[in-house]
Amino acid sequence: MGQQIITQPDGRLAVFSSITDTFIVVDATPDELVEWRAEEAAEQARERTRREVDKVLAGDSESVYHGRALSWEDAARMDREHGGEL
Repeated sequence: MGQQIITQPDGRLAVFSSITDTFIVVDATPDELVEWRAEEAAEQARERTRREVDKVLAGDSESVYHGRALSWEDAARMDREHGGEL
């Protein structure tokens, strides 16, 4: 399950983690909870992208793209073929 949104007795919202069995957010409004969840997702995307960039810069694109990494030349050719600017 991971996380569950729960209505508090006063009508505000909380998030309970089944990983830690603790509340990780309390006294939130619906908008605050949406923003909290969006920021959490954004941080996960940042971390995923950092790992991907690190591998690409280390010359390990093949592991990132499971053997389907494009070279600059191949990507530029495909871009041109489809109306791109390069």
